[in-house]
Amino acid sequence: MLDGRKRRRDTSFLVTFREFGMKIAWGEYLSVGVAEIDNQHKALFEKFNAFLTSCENGNSADEVRRLFWFLGAYVATHFSDEERLMQRLGFPELQRHREAHQDFARKVTTLKERLAAEGPTQDLISAAFLTINGWLIEHISRMDRAVGRFALEKNVSAA
Repeated sequence: MLDGRKRRRDTSFLVTFREFGMKIAWGEYLSVGVAEIDNQHKALFEKFNAFLTSCENGNSADEVRRLFWFLGAYVATHFSDEERLMQRLGFPELQRHREAHQDFARKVTTLKERLAAEGPTQDLISAAFLTINGWLIEHISRMDRAVGRFALEKNVSAA
């Protein structure tokens, strides 16, 4: 960790810790092979990093809340798009995948409620980072990649 980066779970995923800040980095190993979904995942990383940067820069609580609410709305849109794709493909694990999405949406709602009540405290930002970072990497690496493999087997694009 001498160079400021910490390697996790034998992947090329890097969490960068700066003086008080954290970032999550997209890596090609996270690609599911469906351009629409990969692009949305990259956008999720960008939106989460915008939230983290806003916190790091000491932006107003209103700006931090706005960015987190926007992230939450984008997550909902992404889940809807991803579930429509799975439905179209006839993906056999759609229900289990949908339940994982619902569970994460509940976690984001809890974080939003805490943000509204507490403001952007260091404890809340750390909790958001650990929750969202861990979930995104795990979910994309396992569940979403399974959707990508299924789509490729069926030779179906997201278009």
